[in-house]
Amino acid sequence: MNISRLRYITAIFWFFLSQPILAHQIQISVIDNNKKPVSKVVVYLEPSTAMTLAINNKAVEIAQIDKSFSPYIGVMQKGASVKFHNKDNITHHIYSPLGDNKFAFKINAGQTRVKNDFSSIGEIAMGCNIHDWMSGYLLVVDTPYFSKTNEMGIATVNVKDVGKYNVVVWHPQMNSENNRINQQVNVMQDMAIEMNILKPLGELPNQNDQEDFDFLSDY
Repeated sequence: MNISRLRYITAIFWFFLSQPILAHQIQISVIDNNKKPVSKVVVYLEPSTAMTLAINNKAVEIAQIDKSFSPYIGVMQKGASVKFHNKDNITHHIYSPLGDNKFAFKINAGQTRVKNDFSSIGEIAMGCNIHDWMSGYLLVVDTPYFSKTNEMGIATVNVKDVGKYNVVVWHPQMNSENNRINQQVNVMQDMAIEMNILKPLGELPNQNDQEDFDFLSDY
C-alpha cells in the first residue's frame, strides 16, 4: 500500500470517527382519560438491562418567584447540579425533610445557591419553612434520557443507545402506584409512543399566601 492511499484511508477513518453519534428521536405523547394532552409531567427512559449510558450534567434551575417554586417540578440526572435562585426580595428557607436527599438552607433575596450532592434517585418534596404554602418537587433519575411534556402533551427524548427501555411518566399528583405509569419499548429507530393516564391528576397545591384570603367571606 503506497503512502498516498494510506493517508486517504486514515483521513476517511478520522472523518467518520469525528462525526456525531446519531440519536433516535423518541416522541412520547401523554394523554388523559378524556384523550386530552397532559402537560408538565416528567418522562424518562431507564434501560431494562445493564447499560453504560452517557451522563447528562445539565444543571436544573428552580427559582423562587412570588413566594412559589418555579417550575413546580424539576428533573435531573443523579450527580448533576441544582441552582436554587431566589428572585424574590425576601429570604426563603428551602428544605426537604425526608429521604437520603434531605436538606435545608436559607437563601437571601437575589441569591443563587448551587447543590450538587443529590446522590440518590427518587422524588424530593420541597417546601419553605418561612412560607409554608410553598411546595415543589425535584425528581432525580439515573438516566440521561428525560424531559417534560409541553403544552401539547409531548416530550421528545433523543436516545443514542439502542436497546430495551422502560418509559416512565411521573407526576406527584398522578393517581397511580408510585405516582407513575410505565411502558416497555425496544429503541432501534425513531418512534412515537402514546402513554395513557387513566385517572385525572390530583389538584395542584395552591401556592398563595393564605393571609391574602378573606376567610370571613365564607361565613
